[in-house]
Amino acid sequence: MSGVVEVGGDISAAATALAGLLLVFLGAIAVAFEGYQPQERNPIRGRYQRRAWLAFVGFIFAILAATTGIAGKAFHQECVAMIGMVCLAVALLISLLVALFSALEIR
Repeated sequence: MSGVVEVGGDISAAATALAGLLLVFLGAIAVAFEGYQPQERNPIRGRYQRRAWLAFVGFIFAILAATTGIAGKAFHQECVAMIGMVCLAVALLISLLVALFSALEIR
């Protein structure tokens, strides 16, 4: 398990890159929603809000992964570094879902 501590820096680097990607997703979702006329927004608001919240939750997990990855490496704590790995895996899964839902919206 000591290998988990050694890759804490890699976990945090991957997590911060993923957090940036998820911020881009959030921006794209907001811009796409704003592209509609105000009277057209109410029927589609829920769909865009679900995607935005999903991306936001992924962003939070990515930030948690970066923080715990750094803390695990800095304090030589395997359990903290493992939490970082799990948070990164969850953030990756959520980013996959956000990308899938965005792709499915294209008609």
